[in-house]
Amino acid sequence: MTDNVPPAPLPAPLRRLPWDTADGHPCYVPQGVGIINELADVVEAEIVVAAVDDGAGALLNAEDPSATKEDLRQAARRLAYALDDVVKVAELRAERIPTEPTPTDRALRLSEALRASGVRRTA
Repeated sequence: MTDNVPPAPLPAPLRRLPWDTADGHPCYVPQGVGIINELADVVEAEIVVAAVDDGAGALLNAEDPSATKEDLRQAARRLAYALDDVVKVAELRAERIPTEPTPTDRALRLSEALRASGVRRTA
């Protein structure tokens, strides 16, 4: 005797969000249409825009003959963190493209090096 019950549908693939829980764990939501997915798209876009702005500011510092070593260090720090943020967005988006290979460990090494350096973000 067999049941004529169809198999349960597979759950939707999960999307890792561009923010973490209060405990520092990744947040996930089913992929697809919804307010959380839309908010995540907006946050990712804002991260990229902020990185572009940081890059433009760093370029201005680099071209300023009166920029001090500390100004240039601050600009380099902002660029490193902007790069880390953009790499995270790229990884998040790559996770949603199953046919693409995963990012190389270069991005992970950069992120780990920044965290290990103890350098904190400054406004």
